[in-house]
Amino acid sequence: MLADGNCERLVYPFLDVYVHDPNFDVSSDALETVRVMFTGAAGGINAAATGLGDEASEEYRVTMEGIASDFLNRKYTEVIDERVNAKCLSSRANYMTRRMTLQLLSSILLNRANYNVMMAYISSQQNLVTILCLLRDPSPHITLDAFQVFKIFVANPNKPPEVVKILFDNKVKLVKYLEGLHKERENSDGQYRDEKQLVISTLEGLQI
Repeated sequence: MLADGNCERLVYPFLDVYVHDPNFDVSSDALETVRVMFTGAAGGINAAATGLGDEASEEYRVTMEGIASDFLNRKYTEVIDERVNAKCLSSRANYMTRRMTLQLLSSILLNRANYNVMMAYISSQQNLVTILCLLRDPSPHITLDAFQVFKIFVANPNKPPEVVKILFDNKVKLVKYLEGLHKERENSDGQYRDEKQLVISTLEGLQI
């Protein structure tokens, strides 16, 4: 399905049309299909369900991840720039599309198989601006999902100068905002608390 010749007919319509369908069932099914295509992982499917043993199931997972990663590397501009950012994360997209796209983006970027995709994404100042806007969205669910992507920008030890400048110029406002972001969650979610503190301390230490 992820062969280049299938893109216009079998891949891009999901991001161009179906994920934006006003019918919730259609849009959510389309987003789940996109998630499976771009991560190579079908949620909830284990070795028993596939009829494969554990070793064969793991080999299958790695193979599918590799296929998805190769596709995203080849079609980065068409998928990430022209569709994920420009359409699925835009203010014109509906709430559920933006939220599930952020979750998908986080899964893609944090997958080790997608290292090149991650580096390309977090090296872009326009992508950072997009995520910063979503970090201040009125929806608390979207701001939490946006934080999961924003932390990758901050954690990058090799930030391009233009990304460093945006973070440095806004670090006082960002730190103040992050200190209050989902503060109620910190008592029950130690990982979130620790990650947020690391992001804040990294921002505070930024220099140009």
